[in-house]
Amino acid sequence: MEKISKQEFYSLIKGFEQIPFKQTEAWVTAQSRHDDTKLAFFVDQLPEPLIACVAHVKKKAGLKMYYIEAEAIRYKDIKHAKLTSFFQDLQQTGVDVIEINSPMPYDATYEIALRQAGFLRPVGQFSVALSSYISLENEIKYNDNWKRNMKKAANNQLSFEVIDNAVSDDINDFIKLYNEMSVQKNVAPTFTFSSLRTLLASANFKLFFVKNEQNERIATILIHYNNNHAGLVYAASGEKAHQCAASFFMYDKLFHYLSQQHIKTFDMEKLAPSIHSTNAVFLFKNGIKGEYIVVNGEWSWHKNSFLRPLMYIAKKWFLKKIEW
Repeated sequence: MEKISKQEFYSLIKGFEQIPFKQTEAWVTAQSRHDDTKLAFFVDQLPEPLIACVAHVKKKAGLKMYYIEAEAIRYKDIKHAKLTSFFQDLQQTGVDVIEINSPMPYDATYEIALRQAGFLRPVGQFSVALSSYISLENEIKYNDNWKRNMKKAANNQLSFEVIDNAVSDDINDFIKLYNEMSVQKNVAPTFTFSSLRTLLASANFKLFFVKNEQNERIATILIHYNNNHAGLVYAASGEKAHQCAASFFMYDKLFHYLSQQHIKTFDMEKLAPSIHSTNAVFLFKNGIKGEYIVVNGEWSWHKNSFLRPLMYIAKKWFLKKIEW
């Protein structure tokens, strides 16, 4: 186990087969609000690492915690013993709690490695572990509700706008639409102007808009993409978009655009069927026929066992997080 600099980390992982978007330099920089003191960069060995990860460092109530959003892997078929050794070594870096929330498709080898390193599923899970991968190599199939709304959109002279080089006006328009949606759904934004600018300066993120007949931007989507895979990061639409089914139009045009760019799959991210208002989002996303994917999801290790239930209590009752 080696702790290295940010610059060295991203130089070393360039040739890795698996680099989740949440391990990209743009994403971790945006999430840390450009404060590298909140990040730690680890590799299993030098000079040719097989495993690497960025840990978000949190210090609260005298505890040091790492939060890890997946790992970068040189070879996808890496042996679980290597992963086990990596996570055991990570426990020896003066940390009290390690939390992992991996958005990668479920892999039994990964679970075996984590369990043999002493990790368990947390007492309660606060993130969605279900997604859907849409194949862009074949004809995309929609349910009847989507077909009706796409016909409605076709009668409203909508246009699809690809942003190749985002400027301040583009970012402000995105934030405006997201804020409008946030008020309607009572959901607080998890980004800032600066974090969006960081993402959009990277080759791994791209922004799109839908315009109405009056040339107003009424819907938007931000995606991540790398090699032949892409996925949803944020999407937003205002009241004018709802009136003309702009969101349905936007995804359909996005899929056609991505297929022309030789992207093979699109991750819809966070399918959340429930008895709550989030079920409406699930029904919308589920109207596109894809392959259901369960992700590796949440895992945790605690230096002292009493911290395990305390972390649940803190998230559930103090941070008011929703269990899934």
